[in-house]
Amino acid sequence: MLIIPEKRSSIKQMHNETLTNIFWGLFLIWFGVAAALQGGNFLTTVNSPMFALGTGLLFILMNFVRAMLHLKISPLTIGLGALLVVIYAPLYFLNLSVPFLPALLIIVGVALVIGALRARVIT
Repeated sequence: MLIIPEKRSSIKQMHNETLTNIFWGLFLIWFGVAAALQGGNFLTTVNSPMFALGTGLLFILMNFVRAMLHLKISPLTIGLGALLVVIYAPLYFLNLSVPFLPALLIIVGVALVIGALRARVIT
């Protein structure tokens, strides 16, 4: 079957949207499970190293699946996922607590600044 380039890009877009929806669903399921394990306390859940580690793993898994399907991967979610795993895996296994939300805000802020500076240098 011959697929013309326009059709190929719309098929990839459809796969990309489906994959994004699947991973949003998985994230919400993960958030619900993590919240249930924290007794339904959403603030405790969002600041839990377990939640941060699971979220980082989901980001990495999403981009792995994207790569396997030859879809565009997201450097931001790969970097964020890797940082979350690297930072929170030892904390989780050593039973130490660093609040997730403040760390996430700092990581995303640093990523945005670096991205903006890289874009400025390139142009």
